[in-house]
Amino acid sequence: MKKTVISAIAALFAATTFAQTDSLNAVVKVENDYNPIIVKAVKQSFTPQIEMPTDNTPLDLVFSRTATPFERFVSNRDLTNLLPTQEAVYNGFARLGYGNCNNVDAKLGYRLDVSSKDVINIFASLTGFSTTLDGITVDDWKSRFYDTWLTADYTHRFRGLSLNILAGANNNVFNYQPVAPFTAADTDKQNNNDFRLMARVKSHLAGPISYNANIGYQLHTRKYSSGMKERINENQFTAGGEFAFEPDNETVRKFGINATLDAFTYNDALQPQFADGYDNYLSVRTNPFMDFRFDTWKLHLGIHADVLTANGKKFVVAPDVKFEGPISDEITFYANATGGNRLNTFASFNEQSPYWGYKEGDKQLTPTYDVFDVETGMRMGFEPFAIHLFVGYDYSKYNLLPTATFIHPTGLVYTDFAQDDTRKFYVGGKVSYDYSGWLNVTGDARYNKWSCDGADELLLFTPMVEINAQARARLYEGLYFGLGYNYARYTKGGKERIKNMNNLNTHISYKFHKQFNAYIQADNLLNKDYFSYAGYMAKGINFLAGVEYNF
Repeated sequence: MKKTVISAIAALFAATTFAQTDSLNAVVKVENDYNPIIVKAVKQSFTPQIEMPTDNTPLDLVFSRTATPFERFVSNRDLTNLLPTQEAVYNGFARLGYGNCNNVDAKLGYRLDVSSKDVINIFASLTGFSTTLDGITVDDWKSRFYDTWLTADYTHRFRGLSLNILAGANNNVFNYQPVAPFTAADTDKQNNNDFRLMARVKSHLAGPISYNANIGYQLHTRKYSSGMKERINENQFTAGGEFAFEPDNETVRKFGINATLDAFTYNDALQPQFADGYDNYLSVRTNPFMDFRFDTWKLHLGIHADVLTANGKKFVVAPDVKFEGPISDEITFYANATGGNRLNTFASFNEQSPYWGYKEGDKQLTPTYDVFDVETGMRMGFEPFAIHLFVGYDYSKYNLLPTATFIHPTGLVYTDFAQDDTRKFYVGGKVSYDYSGWLNVTGDARYNKWSCDGADELLLFTPMVEINAQARARLYEGLYFGLGYNYARYTKGGKERIKNMNNLNTHISYKFHKQFNAYIQADNLLNKDYFSYAGYMAKGINFLAGVEYNF
């Protein structure tokens, strides 16, 4: 997706098509001595997404190479564009769609070029659905979920320097799934908010010195989280940047350092008097590096050095090494070793499942420490084919593993997270084929062998085999048809194995005017029972149709 920005104001609705995994059996963690129930499992949607080739796509904000919470400034927006070609670039676009589950898809964006040096962009999106789904023990659960985003940014170019000011607000309105016979929750009107603000500068002057710097703030707040009456808040203050120098040297091409400082604070509801509570803490992540060039071979040498002042106080180091070069004109070999801390923030939980919850006394989760992830492989290009083969091994401490929890006596199911040290061997490949814009096919397959230091049940939601494929064909000028298929077989945990994910989806779009496109998309065409998130069942066969206007 082009990292350009969009502008406009709007109020909109959109059907979030959660997706894919056949109905799965998994062990559920139960609170307050309730008999365990069997829940089904969870996998997020792999429905093919086609990027919108315009200059007003929403901006992905990157504070720095290590600023994890801001790598995707608006992470939950569904920007699936079913209109793969666009002959002209317009400053604005509008989209409206409606589906069989009362799901709606509406977006509005506009880019205003104030001057040759000043640009203002605004984008708004409201997505959601309201329908009856099967619950764990409730046959007719009135499920609803609405997701709203509003983002805006301003850019000014000075001589050799650019300034960006960016802001975003996100709101989730939804209800947790009740479990009979315990349905005594005080409310089913959950309301989560996420507010973000960032300013950054970046140098553009030609010369040996380059730099960028940023500062930002994020507030994630949740109301009635898992039936808890008080609102819980996580405040995050972030500052970071990169400084690099390019010497006049044939071998040493670049060296420098990037760093990120994060400060986290929590409100009183997360610091109960007779519980562990949440500690305020600082995270400092640094990454000094050097880039080398040896004829046609490139080498990146760096190290991640990260410090936490609380929440599992520790100093950790991890590699940042990348090596690649051509074996022939068509084949490139590479070998990478990476790692470092991943901060488990409220926003990152929400990206994995909006149905995650907190109950009073929950233990604060430690940031995940990727000790190392070593991967080697080859990229091959034989037009019109492209092939990528790889093999690797990953070792992580305090890895985040999703599960499902039932809370007694409120009778709510929510996505929970366990932590354990995990090891994963993986091997896989990707392939793509493009025939002059008339036919495009992509596919990938991956095998993962997982192990963990704790109970095997924690691995129930980790995929062992993953296969994804999608094809898009231009049937006629302006008429496109796409088909996607996703499969996953999961790791066996104890005596249980989650059933395979098996999802077929499709889309069709037609450009009937230079500024108008019509589209239809359908998901779960095999009508499989599966859960979109831990403990939460997805819709059966569902479709959505709409129109997009570029102006």
